[in-house]
Amino acid sequence: MNQNSPPLVLPPGLARAMATFRDKDRRRLDDTVTRLHTVNSRLWDTEDRVRGSLLSSAQVADCKREIDQLNAERNLLAERADEVLGALADSGRADAPLHTETLASVVDRLSVLTLRIWHSERSSARDELARRRVPALHGQREELCAALDSLVSDVVAGRKRLPVPARYKFYGRDDTVTMEIKPSRHLVRVIAFGGLSECGKSTSAEFVRRTCGAQRLKIGFLLRQAAHRQGLADPYALSARRQAELLLGELNRFAEAHLDTRLFNRVRP
Repeated sequence: MNQNSPPLVLPPGLARAMATFRDKDRRRLDDTVTRLHTVNSRLWDTEDRVRGSLLSSAQVADCKREIDQLNAERNLLAERADEVLGALADSGRADAPLHTETLASVVDRLSVLTLRIWHSERSSARDELARRRVPALHGQREELCAALDSLVSDVVAGRKRLPVPARYKFYGRDDTVTMEIKPSRHLVRVIAFGGLSECGKSTSAEFVRRTCGAQRLKIGFLLRQAAHRQGLADPYALSARRQAELLLGELNRFAEAHLDTRLFNRVRP
């Protein structure tokens, strides 16, 4: 969780129900809900970045791609949470009334409301509107927690059914985007080393550097440089295609600034 964001505190009824899960399922759910809250925090920050800064059109496009990627991850995590939370339901009550949303959907709303309260409280010293709405937001949180606990109780007792958790969200496809960036003519050859941690990537790359006069670079460093240049907080939130575009652009920039370098070798981060 981002240390500049508030933790997500679940209501007591849901917490007690989660305590009945097997250790493996409980750990999986804890991790998924924590990641969901983290993604919501990153979404908030990225949307603020788009609204509050004078960005170039390219930077706005990058932020929009990041928002799409985060929203896709958000829905995937909510579905994973529902896979575990669905075990609370009494499957024998097929005639029970159907609730309008899943348990993870309510948890997701609670996460967003927690962030809204936190950001409003931070702004309240300089924003009169934010200061006035903080008590109402806390009231909304109390009501939502009570409603969530009531829903958990009804689901466990078989008084309510939950809808199918699949969201079928669509946030665009990378393969519909035309790749415009091309390798620089000065980027003649690149050797990349990949593999698990401590498998010998760095040793092999250092050998190529010494024997062939290669320039040794790290993918993580190049991506961070590209993100800084584009005003992006986290390049790893972008799609694999967009990361590749940023990486190639940074390699091009380096190659054109070091014309005497004949061979590049990159080590995976």
